[in-house]
Amino acid sequence: MATIFIKIHDKSETVYVQSIIGTYCHLAWVRTENVEDGIIKIISTDDMVSEVRELLKKLREEIEFEELESGFRY
Repeated sequence: MATIFIKIHDKSETVYVQSIIGTYCHLAWVRTENVEDGIIKIISTDDMVSEVRELLKKLREEIEFEELESGFRY
């Protein structure tokens, strides 16, 4: 399984990000790791991670967020 952590700059958009990614339920599972810090965990299968990254690339056009280091542990 591939795990991607992102940090939303405007925490009020957390639910929006979850809704968008959750709509593509075949791509990944989404959960908020920390509401106060705007950290979201995205879990995908290894064969779908490139599609998840493409979705995140498009989502970046609407929402400011940063991808956290691959070894990030919350």
